[in-house]
Amino acid sequence: MKAVYKKDLKSAFTGMIGWVLCAFVVVVVGLYFTAICLQSGYADFSLVLYNTTFIFLVVVPLLTMRSIVEERRQKTDQLLLTSRASIAGIVWGKYLALVTVYAIPLAIVGICPLVMRAYGSVSLARSYAALLAFFLMGAAAIAIGLFMSSLTENQIIAAVCTFGSLLFLYLMPSIAGLISGSAAASLAAFTVLAALLALFLHWMTKSLVLPSAVFCVLEGGLAAVYFLKPAWLEGLFPKLLNSLALFGRFDNFVNGLFDISSLMYFVSVALLFVFFTCQGFEKRRWS
Repeated sequence: MKAVYKKDLKSAFTGMIGWVLCAFVVVVVGLYFTAICLQSGYADFSLVLYNTTFIFLVVVPLLTMRSIVEERRQKTDQLLLTSRASIAGIVWGKYLALVTVYAIPLAIVGICPLVMRAYGSVSLARSYAALLAFFLMGAAAIAIGLFMSSLTENQIIAAVCTFGSLLFLYLMPSIAGLISGSAAASLAAFTVLAALLALFLHWMTKSLVLPSAVFCVLEGGLAAVYFLKPAWLEGLFPKLLNSLALFGRFDNFVNGLFDISSLMYFVSVALLFVFFTCQGFEKRRWS
C-alpha cells in the first residue's frame, strides 16, 4: 500500500493536475471567503464551505479519472494484479493518495478562521467542525469517483460517470421534492432500485440466479407491502432520497450542529465504495 500511495501521490504532482486542482480549490474558497466573511462581515466560515460545495463536481472527476484508468491503459494494472500485494492494499494506496491531494488545499484554507479571529469574535470550534465535515464529504465523493474509474478504460467516460453520479447526489434533495409522495410512486421507484441492484449483482457475479432471486424477493416484498400496508410506502422514497443526500448532510454543520451521524455517513459511503472498488479489482484478478 505504501509504495502505491507514494507512486500515485508523486504522479499527481509530477504533472499539472495536482497543482491545478489544489490551486482551483484554494482560489474558489478564497474568493468566497473574501466576499462572504471579509466584505460582507459574516463571521461564519461554514457559510463559505456551504457555498463552495459545487467544486466537488469539478475537482473529483478530474482528480479520480486517471487513477485506475491510466493503469489499465498502460497495462501496468496487470503488474499490480499479479504482484504479491493485496488488492485492498493497492486500492487503499490509490484512495489515500487522492485524499491527500484533496486535503492539501483544505489545510491551506484552514487558516481562514484564524484570519477572521484576528479581526473579531469567531467560533473556531464551529468553523473547524464544518471543515472536518467538508473534508469527509469530499473523501466520500472521491471514493465514488475511484469506483467509477475502475469500471472503464476511458478517462473521459470515467470523468463523465463521476460527474453524473455527484450531480445526482447534489440535486437529490430537489429531486426528492419533485417526486410524488403516493404509495404507487414509491413502489415504482423502489422497483427501479431493485432492478438496478440486480444489474449490479449480475455485473459483479456474472450470474443470473442470484440477481434474479434478489429482485424477485425484493419485488415480492414491495408488492406485499403495497397491497397490505400501502400507508407504509407513502412518502417513503422522497424521505429515503433526503436521508441519502450526500451534500445535503452538510446543512446541519452550517446550522451550527455537530452531526455525528452525518460524519459516520460520509465515512460509511467512503468505505462502501472503496470496498466496491476492491471487489472489482478482485474480479479482474481472477477473470
